[in-house]
Amino acid sequence: MTEPRPLDLRGRDRNEAIEIVQRALVDAGYEAGDRVDVLGGAFVSAAVRRYWAEGLSAAEAHERLCAEDPELARAIEAIAPILLDRVEARGQREAAVAAVELLLAGGAPERDQLRLPLSPDAP
Repeated sequence: MTEPRPLDLRGRDRNEAIEIVQRALVDAGYEAGDRVDVLGGAFVSAAVRRYWAEGLSAAEAHERLCAEDPELARAIEAIAPILLDRVEARGQREAAVAAVELLLAGGAPERDQLRLPLSPDAP
């Protein structure tokens, strides 16, 4: 793996910066859905970072964001649960694939011992 290079966005307008970031994610091999997750996570992080940097709790940071920029707070409230659901679904897919691979490899002596996290409430 090569040493990561920082993106140099100095002097670029917003459209150029967006294109450079998107191209960097494509060049790094991220699939379309993963690019959305990375950019969405960056959006949420950028919106709340200054409040967390002040040492506020998540609830306090949310309250401050709501007070200072209600429109941005509504956008974060809309996108954050979607991103979280996507991460949880990806984890469940990965667990299911690993379970099938284990079965195919003969590594699970009893099929009943294999448990898949198919719901968020599953232990």
